[in-house]
Order: sequence, then C-alpha cells, then structure tokens
Amino acid sequence: MVFNTRFALAEDYDLCQSQVDEYQNNGHILLRNVIPESEIAELRTAVLRAHEALKAEEEDFQKAFRITQNLWEINDTVRAHVLSKRYAGIAAKLLGCRDVRIYHDLTFFKEGLGKGKATPWHQDGHYWPLDTGCITLWVPLIDCPVDMGPMSFVSGSHLNKNAEHLPISDESDEYIRNLVEKENLTVAPAQHMNAGDATFHSCWTYHAAASNTTEHTRIAFAIAYYDADATVPIQPPTNERRAANLARWFPGAVPGGPAATEKNPAVLFPHD
Repeated sequence: MVFNTRFALAEDYDLCQSQVDEYQNNGHILLRNVIPESEIAELRTAVLRAHEALKAEEEDFQKAFRITQNLWEINDTVRAHVLSKRYAGIAAKLLGCRDVRIYHDLTFFKEGLGKGKATPWHQDGHYWPLDTGCITLWVPLIDCPVDMGPMSFVSGSHLNKNAEHLPISDESDEYIRNLVEKENLTVAPAQHMNAGDATFHSCWTYHAAASNTTEHTRIAFAIAYYDADATVPIQPPTNERRAANLARWFPGAVPGGPAATEKNPAVLFPHD
C-alpha cells in the first residue's frame, strides 16, 4: 500500500503552459484532480488524526477557521503527500523555479451551520518572512460547494504588496474591499471544488472565503512552498509575526544564508 501511494504521488500532473501563464498573470489558479482519487480517503483520515493529535496547538482565527501546522512531522501518510513530487512539481512550474522547499503544512477547518464565519480579505505576505515568493496549495478533502466556503481571489493582486502591513482582520477586509472598488480590481469568485481539486495562490494574492452554511465542517489541507534556492533576508523582519515565523520555521538559519533547515526539505531534488 505504501508503495502504491508513493508511486501515485510521484506521477507528474499534466500542467500546460497556458495554466502556468494563468497563474503568473493572476496569482492564483484552480486545478482539478491534483490529489489522485485513490489517495483522498487515506489522506483525509490521516489529516483528521494528526489534527486531533495536535489539538493542544490548534489556533482559531476569529471563528473563521481552525488550524494546526506541520502535520507531516508526526504522520507518515501526511508526510508522503507533503513531500510528493507531483504537487511540488506543479508548485515549481508555477513559481518558475527548479525546485521548491516546504515552508509548512496546515489544516483549515471551517465549522458548518454558519459557525465557521467568513474569512476576511487578506494578504498572506504579512506573515511571510522571506523576500522570495511563496505559493500555497489548498485542497478540500471532502467535496466543497460554494456555500461551504472555498476561496475567492483578486486577480493580479500578487503584483503589489499594498496590504502587507495588515494581519488577517476586519481591518484588512475593509482595506482590500476599498482597494477593489477604488481600483476596479477583478474578483475571481469561489468555485465548487471536488475533494482532491486544489487552488494554488501566491502569498501576495488577496483572498477570502465566505462562511460555511452547510451542515458539514469544511476539511481542507494546505502546503506552502517556496523557491529552494531562497536565502534568509539580511534585514531583520519588519513585524512580530514575520519574526516569529522566521524563528519557528527556519530554526538556526542566518541572515544572508540559505533558507534551508531540517524543517524545509527540498522536494524534487532532495539530495542537492
């Protein structure tokens, strides 16, 4: 079973140049059937178990979603997916780099019946401690209709850092809504996603999600990647969350040196 899982997760995803162009122009893309159908149930079970094991570290973001992080460090099935060359190959092609490293993985559970509130518009870059770009794979592990709260994006917003000074909050939501209206920006609305479909978005792309009004919890999993050749900025982090993330996810890394620690394995060429 382990052999079959690893084989499926090593198979290339058929990504065409027009899709790469779409991502680089818009800062986001929805791709179908990224996780092989045969692997979804096992991954869902593993994510739920690992999330429960990390329950004491769970964070609740304004009742919008609940997260735990770095499940790959405690669960072999999650690890096989996080280190999958299939997913990393997509991320590297979209970023335009030779290889990617793992920043971290995390769950995104949004409660049903409206308990999982809307996720405010925000830019992940507020939390991102490196100068190079980051790309996040976000995948529902159950079918995710629009009323369950898949993500919406502002196309082209990855080309600026206008909202990087704001953490995810009502303030970031209002700020970005005003930018969208003032600058007549294009909002790509949320789409129905089947289990195993995935969105990829830049850490600079404005994104949000509606509340979950279904009867079921939205069970989603994400993996964040970055250019494997990235270095740690020489200048110190500009806010407390970046400083905390630099210390947590790049332990022992030094300014100007490689952004590569035991927590950040390269995926496509792991022995470089």
